Amino acid sequence: MPLAALLAAGTVAHAQSNEATDVSPALRPAVTAYRAGDVAGAESSLRALAPSDADAAAWLGAILLERGAQREGLRLIQQSADAGSAEGAHRLALVFAHGDGGTPRNEARAVEPFERAAEKGHKRAQLNLGTLYLRGQGVPRDLIQARAWLEKAAMNGDPYALYALGRAMSESLGPANADLVRAADLYRQAAEKGHPFAALRYGLALSDGSGIKRDPAAAHRWLVHAQKSGVPEAALALGDMAARTPASRDKAANDKLLKLAITWFEVAANAGVSSAQFKLANAYVAGAGVTRDPVQARLWYSRAAQQGLTEAQNALGIMLIGGGGGPADPVEGYKWLVVAERGGHPDSRATREKITEQMPDRDRKRAEALAQKFVPTLETPVDPAPPRLNPPQKP
Repeated sequence: MPLAALLAAGTVAHAQSNEATDVSPALRPAVTAYRAGDVAGAESSLRALAPSDADAAAWLGAILLERGAQREGLRLIQQSADAGSAEGAHRLALVFAHGDGGTPRNEARAVEPFERAAEKGHKRAQLNLGTLYLRGQGVPRDLIQARAWLEKAAMNGDPYALYALGRAMSESLGPANADLVRAADLYRQAAEKGHPFAALRYGLALSDGSGIKRDPAAAHRWLVHAQKSGVPEAALALGDMAARTPASRDKAANDKLLKLAITWFEVAANAGVSSAQFKLANAYVAGAGVTRDPVQARLWYSRAAQQGLTEAQNALGIMLIGGGGGPADPVEGYKWLVVAERGGHPDSRATREKITEQMPDRDRKRAEALAQKFVPTLETPVDPAPPRLNPPQKP
């Protein structure tokens, strides 16, 4: 999966921090307890409040859904939304967006209750509605609408909203032009508050000089922080930084940089980043920074190919047909060339057509049948929960 897609991974946010400053004073003890993990204590408190407080009923409904009491949970959330509660409308939208409580997942159906809650100033609803417009989920993709709602969500400095707004500002669509300077500043603000993907984005901006003065040392610090905060793509970025460092006349220094790049690629590859797996395989093919090892190359190409990376699928197909790194397997190799071609790889068709001339029809048909059945499998499934905040330590 491309780095940009990984950065966009995730779905609408469930909650903010444990501090319940986003609810009324009457609800704060119960919501704080819930976010701290005391579900039983929160449920007890909310049951006492729910008959006379529609927001409390919404929170209670969410807790009941979480512990499997679907019918009662859905009933409370619907009643809360019908009573005009912004929290109830937000919770109802989450039910539709995630397919909670046995309800079919329907992001388009979630838009209207998100809008009701967002228009009443519900910050998490504004964040989630802006995110749907940013991704074009349930609504046509619209950066103008996305930015408008995310601006409202970010007014209080919420790191999740700041990061999402940064993503919206970094892209262009229709009349909405990218503002890389604003995007870099938003990533900085979110990163300083501990958002790990913002730290990655800010590190990349510093590395590339995108919207901010290029600063490799600062980029390195932020990327290391992101990697330690659980973002393996940051290790890929650190490897790229090392690999892109201009060569000098000092051969030993150049070799050290290349080995450093390989070390970071290994970290990312072992964590399941397909682009790093592909780059590591290339290194083993060329003997660049590592001892040349076709067996290892074939292994890493295979892992990346299984995740859907077309470059790896094409390379693996060629290796299997030629017997590189192990026994030749023309049927399996042809399968990967077909898969890569369907995925849009520019060279796979020409290679496949040359092989077709030498392959029996029976083997070709078997390979095409295998290609038809292929479904990419990610090594690190997307986590729908918002990432855990990890603010950097001040020097």
